[in-house]
Amino acid sequence: MSGPETAILAPMRYATLVVNRLRANEPFRPGAGPNGGDFFLPWRQLRERFAVEGVELNTRDVNADRDVEFELHLNAQRSVDHPLSYAYLYEDPIVRPINGNLVELARYRKLFTSNEELIDGEHVVELPYPNDLTIRAVPDFKERDLFCVLIASNKALLHPHPRNLHHSRVEAIRFFEEHAPDRFALFGHGWDIPAVEPGHLGRIAKRLNEWKRKLSPDAPPAFPSWRGTLARKHEVLDRARFSICYENSRGSPGYLSEKIFDCLTSGCVPVYIGTTHSKPPIPEDCFIDGDQFRTPHEMLAFIERVDAGHFAMYQQGIREFLASPEAQRFTNAHWCETLVTRILADVQQA
Repeated sequence: MSGPETAILAPMRYATLVVNRLRANEPFRPGAGPNGGDFFLPWRQLRERFAVEGVELNTRDVNADRDVEFELHLNAQRSVDHPLSYAYLYEDPIVRPINGNLVELARYRKLFTSNEELIDGEHVVELPYPNDLTIRAVPDFKERDLFCVLIASNKALLHPHPRNLHHSRVEAIRFFEEHAPDRFALFGHGWDIPAVEPGHLGRIAKRLNEWKRKLSPDAPPAFPSWRGTLARKHEVLDRARFSICYENSRGSPGYLSEKIFDCLTSGCVPVYIGTTHSKPPIPEDCFIDGDQFRTPHEMLAFIERVDAGHFAMYQQGIREFLASPEAQRFTNAHWCETLVTRILADVQQA
């Protein structure tokens, strides 16, 4: 009588993920990312989803001696050496110009982006930013001890652009510090030095200010409202009633980053500026449109009038949206499934 048959396993296939200069599978490490939060969670889930299909996704150094089937880049790169290369265009071209350079983009087999100016459905596939939209219990109006917060890094565009919004964040911060310091708190990297200015000269000034800071570590921060950095954004957003939620820029049509979703999943009402959609993809009862205010004084007066009942209506609208089919295209699951199915189908046809 013959023994049990030995299962024949298909050989593992390998693919490379290129994220900046990260090595040793850093993009798949829990807790990695800027400004608190598990920024690379979508990439870890993507790795798990590719593994289901028999594809192991690693950084270049890990795959150095392996036969790599394809490469996937976070943002377009100057070096596109593999014949089967794909890219997810995370940054808007205003922030990263190469992501809008048609000559550079033509070197990729397929591109995935939220930029409606590029999407054609074939070479460039629509794919919004991924988000963890898990619905959870969040504090109500009276349980929140912070009135208004802003979470961002102190940075500016390397390539100055009129649709830049970094300066708008600084204006909001300075307004609260002068007119309502007890109602505002600032979190994020780098606010112990003066506001970073755009361009190469701004980068040089930033380095000088950082050195000055090291020489005088006990000096008060340049922004008195600064409360330091965060391990997890929700640690603050769960406590805040409102968040000044401005994108890095008024980006291309379709541009909508994770910033507003971080607020929504914490039940914090965002005062949002940044979308260039003719019709916002998020219901109007989920956020406060910052563009409706002519001055910061008008904005502060508006949110001060939001009482517990009105706040509960915002939170109800948020819960209904996050549970709706319309929200699913912004989820990590949709993002992973789209990348895996579209890339593997294209690899099979190559």
